[in-house]
Amino acid sequence: MPQNRSTARVAGEPDPRHGAIGDGIRRFRKARGWSLKTLGERSDIPVSTLSKVENGSMSLKIEKLLAVCQALDIDVMELVSPETPAAPVAQVTGRRAITRRADTPVTETENTVYEHHAHEFAHRRMSPSVIVVQPGREPELLRHRGEEFIFVLEGRVEVLTEFYVPTVLEAGDSIYIDSTMAHNVRALDGKAARILNIATVAKVEAPSGE
Repeated sequence: MPQNRSTARVAGEPDPRHGAIGDGIRRFRKARGWSLKTLGERSDIPVSTLSKVENGSMSLKIEKLLAVCQALDIDVMELVSPETPAAPVAQVTGRRAITRRADTPVTETENTVYEHHAHEFAHRRMSPSVIVVQPGREPELLRHRGEEFIFVLEGRVEVLTEFYVPTVLEAGDSIYIDSTMAHNVRALDGKAARILNIATVAKVEAPSGE
């Protein structure tokens, strides 16, 4: 299993891998005119924890991220994906985005690592990422707008959904689902699994203000 790219950091220094989520939480919180205390009360997460997450010094489990998203009334995918740069919508006959391995942005939660691709593609309709799912966790089922394609690159995973019995996928297998159906994926055999995840992007009105 390839190791997650990282560099040595001074103790207590913000981790850039957590910054995307923290920046997103701060952006949506301030757009609503909320204080950290307000978000803490609405999400049932301590203010000290939220402050550390916004500053990039710690990460949250995906279940805690879901609580924050529910409080902010946004999709969880809006926080685990980099912010799409604003640009005028125009008729385009040909577009492309190349993501070099060395330049791939990484977002890390406590149990999952997201490697984002085509992150600089404005007004994209899909959000592709390679996800490393760590073993030893019982994930909470999540739901968000759109549809989702999952392809197993390495390892074995179990796909959990609210309407179907758990489905085991091995390397080379895939599944396409309606993302509004509660779902999640967990790694099997006590080993991390690596999957390609392509989710459709919901049209969201960008928040304004600081």
